[in-house]
Amino acid sequence: MDCITTQATSVATATLAALTAIFSAATAYRSYRLTRTIHEDAKSDERLIVGAISHPELRERSHAEALIQLPIFNKSKRKAYIDGLSVYDRAAKPIEVTWSQEIDDLGNVKHASELVGIIDAVTIFIRRNDGQEIGYARVLLSHSFSETRYVVIFDSSVQFVKAAHETARNF
Repeated sequence: MDCITTQATSVATATLAALTAIFSAATAYRSYRLTRTIHEDAKSDERLIVGAISHPELRERSHAEALIQLPIFNKSKRKAYIDGLSVYDRAAKPIEVTWSQEIDDLGNVKHASELVGIIDAVTIFIRRNDGQEIGYARVLLSHSFSETRYVVIFDSSVQFVKAAHETARNF
């Protein structure tokens, strides 16, 4: 091989290597963008929907006053979990509570824990430890889908006004 042939082969090989590197970089970038798009689409479905918070129906009405129920629906295909719950009164003072997804016939929380898994839907029962009535509560939920705590407010006076308004409208 002469010098010109060797030089031409080297230039062709270098050009081919540069084109391969450019193609590789473009493919890696497109792969990264596709992965991010798929990840964002999967995360967009990760939502918890919280229903109306209320006192549950128990045989003994006085037992239900220290207890509220919070229905939660998991819209995602992935399992979610509630890993923390705080309750505050109107003056923003913490209320000591026990919570779980099960209660007995008298409204006592069964199997209290600090973690509740949600595959489809669950109702969380929150019982005030001192047994007093819950008339107002600001509930902060920590869950696996977000770093931001979910805030739900229960106010029995608002529910009373809504019920009275519905009754008046039906007459």
